[in-house]
Amino acid sequence: MSTAAGWYPDPENPVQDRYWDGDAWTAHRSPRAWQPLTATADHRSATTALVLGILSLLLCGLFTGIPAMVVGRRAQREIDASGGRLGGRGSATAGFWTGLVGTLWSGFAALLVVGVFAFGGAVSSSFDTCSTITTNDGGTATTC
Repeated sequence: MSTAAGWYPDPENPVQDRYWDGDAWTAHRSPRAWQPLTATADHRSATTALVLGILSLLLCGLFTGIPAMVVGRRAQREIDASGGRLGGRGSATAGFWTGLVGTLWSGFAALLVVGVFAFGGAVSSSFDTCSTITTNDGGTATTC
């Protein structure tokens, strides 16, 4: 007994249909008429990326921002390649961007701290100059 001719899910690509002529698959393909509105499960790394990204904004900067970007980008690629079986792309994207912003903020903060110390050192050294003056009686005095 063979399967009746008709359109069936393509065994090579589950997001499209392929025509079965009753004996073999033909070259005719079409997009699936029905797609699930929501994915069956969220990618487990999408939430991890979001949590790491939020932590990078709040307190950890580079230490969680860079992993948030890596995990978020990897989760996005895996979700895109799943053909609709995995969800959570929004969380993965938000994790990537919050990680990026947290990393940039911590980098700017580090530059600001270095700049403040450099400016403070330059200003304080201008006040630390000592001068020698000659007094009226022929002596010298040093002032700092």
